[in-house]
Amino acid sequence: MEDIVNKAVLFDYFSGRVSPLQKKSVESWLSVSGNLELYYQWLHEWELNRLQTNANWQHAYERTSMRITDTSAVDQQENEQPPANWRSGRAMQWINHVWLAAASIMLIIGLAGWLFRDVLLYQTIRTGFGETKSVALPDGSVVTLNANSSLRFPRWFDTPIGFGKLTIMTDDSHQNQRTVELTGEADFSVRHLPNHQRFVVVTPKGLNVIVLGTQFTVFSRERATRVALRSGRVQLTTQQKNEPPLIMRPGDLVTLNRQGRLALTRITHPEAMASWKDHRFVFEQTPLREIADMLHENYGLAVTIENSELAGRTISGSFTARNANEVLQLIAQLLQINYIRENNRVSFTD
Repeated sequence: MEDIVNKAVLFDYFSGRVSPLQKKSVESWLSVSGNLELYYQWLHEWELNRLQTNANWQHAYERTSMRITDTSAVDQQENEQPPANWRSGRAMQWINHVWLAAASIMLIIGLAGWLFRDVLLYQTIRTGFGETKSVALPDGSVVTLNANSSLRFPRWFDTPIGFGKLTIMTDDSHQNQRTVELTGEADFSVRHLPNHQRFVVVTPKGLNVIVLGTQFTVFSRERATRVALRSGRVQLTTQQKNEPPLIMRPGDLVTLNRQGRLALTRITHPEAMASWKDHRFVFEQTPLREIADMLHENYGLAVTIENSELAGRTISGSFTARNANEVLQLIAQLLQINYIRENNRVSFTD
């Protein structure tokens, strides 16, 4: 096995250029105790060879090293033969500088190690303002990210390491579990695996969505966290010790309030919660102030509304708009109001 799996084979494995036999050999090799550390060492080397620019920490290290080795100022002072007590103070000052420089180097190395660990162990998918993106995860699940959102998941998600054959314990990994971290909004179509491995969506406010195979939408932004279930079965847990797990049924909408409690309601069309995938907006007595929040979250617009009466006016219906300007025109037309847009600032008036 050692003759079959070596650095060259793993480099091809990282690049996706191995044969089925070689892939199976790598997976068997990974199950041997002690090979995992070498695996990530070679993965680190493989990714470093593909960097496009030098990292900032390297530049900082070089500058610090130059300051340590630059003794020209000391040599100049030695020729002037200052008093002994002055030379002693100067020496102490130089030693302090060396210690400070050494501490700076250690801090830089530690920070670089943390960054490399994150790059080695995790992959992050992001969307910008006004952008949606559909991602096929290595396990066959499909995630569609709404605008201004991110999804983070372990790199071993696509190897046997993530599917119970080999367990890696990190800060947020658990045996027999597929874990992703969501910030923003996403629609999930989770594939059920033969080994019944759980799929867990972790949100910043402590709401965990645990599924086996289902279709659901998760909204996790600053103003609210909620989950809408279209099919399958979902279990929700929170950070509240006295809050029991909540089992969702298709058509359930669950919201996490500011106190960390779950509130469940029934909705007729849970698929409408993911209508943004088709550039469609579904409003049901939605006030303008809530639409303003959506404009800020999805398009990065800073919205002001002339008065509270105008902010409380509502819109109902299903409408299609492909960008921020079309949404603004739609709102103005439906409410018979005016708006002014200057760059990313929008104001609504009667």
